[in-house]
Amino acid sequence: MKRCSGKYRAALAPLLLVLAVFAVYYTALGYGFVYDDSELILSNRWITSFSNIPEAFSTHTFGFKDEGYQAISYRPMLFVIYMAEYALFGFSAWGWHLVNVLMHSVNSVLVFLILKHLAGSEGKGYASTMPAFAGALIFAVHPTNAESVSWLATMAELTFTFLCLAAFYLEARSVDGKTRSSAERGASRIVPALFFLSALLLKETAIVLPLIVLAYDAARKGSSGLFSRGRLPRYLPYAGAAVLYGFMRVLALKGELTPGRTLHEFLSPYEFGLNAVWLLARYLKALVFPVGEPPLQLMDPVLSLVDPRAFISIIAVAAVFLAFALVFRRITRLWLLILVVMVLPILPTLYSPAISRFPYADRYLYFSTAGLAMLAALVLAWSLRQSRGWGNLALAAVLVAALPFAALAREKSSAWVSDLTLWEAALASQPGNYVAIHSIAAERLKEGRLAESISSLERALNMNLANAHPDESMVILTRQALTKAYLKAGLTGKAEAAIEAYLEIMPEDAPYLYNLALIKQGKGLCGDALELYGRAALFSREGELSRMVYFNMGECYQALGKMEEALGSYREALKYAPGDALVLGRMGAVPGQGAPE
Repeated sequence: MKRCSGKYRAALAPLLLVLAVFAVYYTALGYGFVYDDSELILSNRWITSFSNIPEAFSTHTFGFKDEGYQAISYRPMLFVIYMAEYALFGFSAWGWHLVNVLMHSVNSVLVFLILKHLAGSEGKGYASTMPAFAGALIFAVHPTNAESVSWLATMAELTFTFLCLAAFYLEARSVDGKTRSSAERGASRIVPALFFLSALLLKETAIVLPLIVLAYDAARKGSSGLFSRGRLPRYLPYAGAAVLYGFMRVLALKGELTPGRTLHEFLSPYEFGLNAVWLLARYLKALVFPVGEPPLQLMDPVLSLVDPRAFISIIAVAAVFLAFALVFRRITRLWLLILVVMVLPILPTLYSPAISRFPYADRYLYFSTAGLAMLAALVLAWSLRQSRGWGNLALAAVLVAALPFAALAREKSSAWVSDLTLWEAALASQPGNYVAIHSIAAERLKEGRLAESISSLERALNMNLANAHPDESMVILTRQALTKAYLKAGLTGKAEAAIEAYLEIMPEDAPYLYNLALIKQGKGLCGDALELYGRAALFSREGELSRMVYFNMGECYQALGKMEEALGSYREALKYAPGDALVLGRMGAVPGQGAPE
């Protein structure tokens, strides 16, 4: 009877963690596909069949798109997971969100097991279980994790974190002599390396795992002899997995490991460094005090040390490292492990200003919150050893702090209900966010609210162009959207001006050349229209567009009395649509021509 009650008590903490996760995120089951989900999931031909696995492994992350994406990331395992989700749920969003919530629940329980193991070396029973539960609860309800749980495109964060944590747990048990059978000892060498390889194929950030294992090994057995003959075999499988991954990545990306063009090219290396420190300080602050940092905020760069954000960030980052070196190392010998888990996963994201207009994102902290959980659990375990009374008080304080964390996590999660709620949340915190204004206008356009959409798109464009360094890629997107809105509203004059401005940036865009030619033709400017149709024909990559281009060229030539040229254009149109009745009818109407056979 006592053994049964012990088992129930052992299962209580994991059960409570799962309940806490669902209490915060059950509403996410009613969310839709949001933001990048439309590309990575809804428009992704790969995920509809497992037969696409070889293609997913042989090219870059956006290889399922025809063109327009730089080959800078390689995450094929993500699409294998998406294939499985599609096989189970199709495009029913609730099922995809359920998987996200379940994955976060599993990760929360895994964090608890790791913390119990770590705290168990410094205390037993209550002194290890309660600190471990408190730390895992912080992980489960931490507000910065709301983005990763609520947004389907972040499945890579959830799964690579699970694999890395599982590999670390196996390693920690092995280092501490908790593996019993020879089979378990053998698995503790090979399985973590396989998890590591799989994690790398989900997200590049997993490269930090071997350093985490090294930090733990050094903490438990000392740094001297870290690479001795007795301990080196522990690391060799990781080296092999990293080499294999690197080989696969180079082949898939064809050697293109960095972007050919960056988003914030105006930043000098010095300024880029300042912004990296500023970003690191923001991430560390969000771990401890997760208030603010709404989604999808445009970069407001730090350009000088005179900027208060620069020197405050430098002081804050230095203070964190000093706190670990001077304070936490006296509390636990695992202080370096905690620092590595908290900071290392953030470092690769400091490159984000080069590739993203939203350099800060909560999802990049998902792995790091496991480090925060370690810190909380081990400090609490130390407190209980020093004084049971004060330790219990500290434990109660952490458990109470979980309540506002959970409330804030629910609030942050609610931004991801739909595209409209997401962009409204972004705009509410940053009124000058021209990307949010553009995106809200696009949603209004879908609803048929033309006047409101046009006004917002014009506002977004003017805001962007007013910047010292306009975002050219967004200028292109907004001009495209404006053109469609103007044409839909029948504002031909504005559409003409918008297309002409757009073609100054994108002179080889065949559909827009065609649309401008149509407008010119409608105004009777057939000479101008023919010049534009000719350019559209040169750059067209679609058969139907080419048919329409040559058909309208024929009409222009016919209006100008150039019958031979008209017939030649109609014949070209027939090459793309043999037997087309409309083209054949026009050819038959050309003076001096009989009806074509």
